[in-house]
Amino acid sequence: MSRIPFPLGHEGSESLPQTRQTLVNCFNNGKGTILSRPGITQLTTTSKVARGQFEWNGNLYQVVSNDLIKITNTDTGANSLIGTIAGAAPIETAVGFNHAVIVVRGGQLYTLSTTDVLTDITANSNFVSCVDVTHIKGRFVYIPTDGSVAFFSEVDAAGTVLAASFFDSEELPDKNNSCFNLNNTLYIGGTDSIAPFRDTGASPVPYLAIPGALIRNGYIGALLEQELTFYFIGRKKDHGAGIFQVGAGQAPKISNERIDLLLTTYTDAELADIIPGRIIWRGYDISTFEFPRDSIGFFNGQWFILERVDNGISRPWGGGYITEFEGEYFTAFNDKIGKFDTVNLDYADPVTKIIGVAAQQGDVERVTIQSLEIGFSQGFNPSVGTVGLRMTRNNVQFGPVQYLDLGNIGEYATRLRWNPPGGLGNFEGFFGFEIFTTEDVIFSGNFITANIRQ
Repeated sequence: MSRIPFPLGHEGSESLPQTRQTLVNCFNNGKGTILSRPGITQLTTTSKVARGQFEWNGNLYQVVSNDLIKITNTDTGANSLIGTIAGAAPIETAVGFNHAVIVVRGGQLYTLSTTDVLTDITANSNFVSCVDVTHIKGRFVYIPTDGSVAFFSEVDAAGTVLAASFFDSEELPDKNNSCFNLNNTLYIGGTDSIAPFRDTGASPVPYLAIPGALIRNGYIGALLEQELTFYFIGRKKDHGAGIFQVGAGQAPKISNERIDLLLTTYTDAELADIIPGRIIWRGYDISTFEFPRDSIGFFNGQWFILERVDNGISRPWGGGYITEFEGEYFTAFNDKIGKFDTVNLDYADPVTKIIGVAAQQGDVERVTIQSLEIGFSQGFNPSVGTVGLRMTRNNVQFGPVQYLDLGNIGEYATRLRWNPPGGLGNFEGFFGFEIFTTEDVIFSGNFITANIRQ
């Protein structure tokens, strides 16, 4: 028996199908095991459309259509209405000591107090429409919609901006479009660069661009905070879009060829609206990016595909806006309020899980695959489910699906081994296969072996 390595993730070349491997709704833990991602349990529906979610002052809030709501029961999703948020665009938020700020991208600006008083600050002196906001050392920093210079509030006064409280690095003449706080360093993102600023405490402008630290990558969207870093979708000037990680004076690209190819199918306007997310599940720190027509996950330097099944059609998954609250992860997706859970469904809908393997055989011209086995999680499923296998000679066209039953509760010794009469086929130098399920079953494995005859 020959051991066949699991795919590391969604990888390979566009023009070389035999290099392509994939994982869908499961990921390689880097220790020789494939694990299912967590599912999502639906708590309730709102009959409205989610625009964002955030934690503030020990509570969980969502903006759904024009309502700002507070989740009052995290077991049922029960909620109460706080106030009205105008517009239909997604929101950006930042929290300070006494207020949270809610920015409607290109629209209104609001503050939310610790007593749930919602105040529209759009018409306050020196305010303009904004696309982003962050909080650093007691001040809120705002990025105007037109890409002009950033401005900042007074300390502990989110709605007060003085006439002299505007600044820009001016090292590269690009438009500003984002901001974030990384380890008490302020970063201002632009279309061609990302500039870090040090808070010097000077007056009237405390922010000073750090010499020699300009990151020459433009920002497009999907800013996602990680441990001691941020991920974002951007590009080097005159290059295609990629996914990057903020580093010390640089932003190395973390997206691979297949992910970069996916990015080419979207406009910059679509990329700017990508919904990023993060969940730490059983110690695994997973990043997510939800596109209009695709969704992807990232773990341990490797990518995998996220999707859901809606009326029999594969669609981007329903992670939506994800927020950690009291040690759990909650979602705001379309009209649904959900919670990540140890389930195999998303909002009671099936989830397709796929392990797609490409197995090059080196100098061997012809092989016969007699049988194939995957060491699968057995004996934990509440009902009998099936797992399918289909083989391919070119990684483009696949043969018929062969199904096997999984063991029921307590049937730990059940083996998932395909060994039909006559074997699984003859192959010339290459063979590939997909192992998959669309059922409510645990989809985790720790080895694949094949009986290969030359």
